[in-house]
Amino acid sequence: MSRGVLVGRPLAAGPVADAYDAVVIGSGAGGLTTAVCLARQGRRVAVFEQHYTAGGYTHAYRRRGWEWDVGIHYVGQLGRREPVRVSDYLTGGALRWAPVGDPHDEYRLAEEVHWAPVGFSAYQAALIERFPAERAGIEALFRLIGRCRAVLPALALGRLSGPVVRRSARLLRAAAVPPRALRPAREVVAELVRDERLRQALLTQSALLLADSTARLPFFLLAVLFEHFRTGAWYPVGGSAAIARAMLDPIRAAGGEVFVRAPVARITLDGTRATGVVLADGTRVHAPVVVSAAGAHHTYHTLLPDPSAAGADRLEGMRRGSPFVVLFVGLDGDPEELGLPRHNLMATDGDCDAFFDGVGGRTSGHFFSFSCAKDPTWATRYPGRSTGEILTYVHPELFAPFRGSGPRDRDPAYLALKADLTAELLEQLHRRLPRTRGRVAYHELGTPLTAEHFTRWPGGSLYGLAKDVAAFGDGHRPGLADWLRPRTEIHGLYLSGQDCLAGGFLGAVTGGLLAAHEALDRAGRARLWTGLLKHAVRPPSSR
Repeated sequence: MSRGVLVGRPLAAGPVADAYDAVVIGSGAGGLTTAVCLARQGRRVAVFEQHYTAGGYTHAYRRRGWEWDVGIHYVGQLGRREPVRVSDYLTGGALRWAPVGDPHDEYRLAEEVHWAPVGFSAYQAALIERFPAERAGIEALFRLIGRCRAVLPALALGRLSGPVVRRSARLLRAAAVPPRALRPAREVVAELVRDERLRQALLTQSALLLADSTARLPFFLLAVLFEHFRTGAWYPVGGSAAIARAMLDPIRAAGGEVFVRAPVARITLDGTRATGVVLADGTRVHAPVVVSAAGAHHTYHTLLPDPSAAGADRLEGMRRGSPFVVLFVGLDGDPEELGLPRHNLMATDGDCDAFFDGVGGRTSGHFFSFSCAKDPTWATRYPGRSTGEILTYVHPELFAPFRGSGPRDRDPAYLALKADLTAELLEQLHRRLPRTRGRVAYHELGTPLTAEHFTRWPGGSLYGLAKDVAAFGDGHRPGLADWLRPRTEIHGLYLSGQDCLAGGFLGAVTGGLLAAHEALDRAGRARLWTGLLKHAVRPPSSR
């Protein structure tokens, strides 16, 4: 492995203090967000990451002269006119972003090609031009998407504690959450448009980015994706590892550190109060604040000494997100020569939900991403080479027989399954981008077992717990995830990351902000939100 991708300090490289103001378990986007927010309020924070590098699904890795992302393929809401540039606050402006371009997505649905242009007006106009008979429905859809802009903030506010906040959340929810927002996306879209090809063009992004059937995903998450990429999409300059690297300085400036190869064995308690953690090597670290960004299942079932006392049984009725496989390919040739797009490419057989509904094949549609074409530093760092990732979802039972085995003792059937899936994904690559045929010099397949090993999420899902209608509630019945708040029932223990609210980079960062808010005192909260708001009022020319 090259040092250029390593982020954080190995545990063996020096001593660990026996006490900090806060401990964060896991260094994904959620955990690092919480750590930075606490550090900016003067807290000395230790982040412990089991992997050899920090970043979670934002980390990158190198093998045999190629470099790949493992999860960040683009990020929205980073335009100059966006209301808050959270990344500027988290990195002090050290992290730079390159625009993906216009369009930011391409959908190949059976034999039809659709584009996702930047801007609601352009997007709406393109759909109306292609489906003129559906003008009224398309216009109604975009109006509804606009009405859903405050749904995620309203739901986020509802996850915070305190009577004033709860009252405000109820008022905001009543004013800003239209009833359709919590209904299944597929139902809502079907009510507005009749053409099935148009429905697929509208739903495919949600299914493949959120890893679920649009018959289960609430409509507001479809609206969140449209809003998230309304002003375009961006990619971190220098690769996705630059995200975690840029978040190290604020943590270290406050006297903290991000430790890698430092798995946490358990959270220590004094009665019903968290007092710190014990690392796998036996090291005890004391802290009045413990934040777990390692997922709800791992936190309640593994890290806490008595899961039943903490209410872990409530997790059993909640669905897990879909597991996936991802093929990392290294190609001879530069991106332009190979015809690799900057935008992301999503391809299905024309029905984005068939797999998730259980009526499709063993894999879903396919998501293609090429960081080599997005990062302006790539050509300098890796001249004459390209890399890409091809992701598809699989049913949990496909890899279930091999769970519990280690990398050195895999069943031959597991290796055969990997080889079969690899051939399938390579053929998809060559079919969609024919100039890649004969140019793949290296490849390796990550499976749900790989993901489970590194994330500790059971089954190796991409987003932890499923973010479906049942989790959020339908407006009449409470959601199964309503109890999963950043502030837990154990004093001093907080949850951060995707399981707190929503999935993906935005969801993880939001979960990180909520956890920091709950862990701070009143003065610290005021400073946190004042600092964030300063980035909302800065003139565009200064960003």
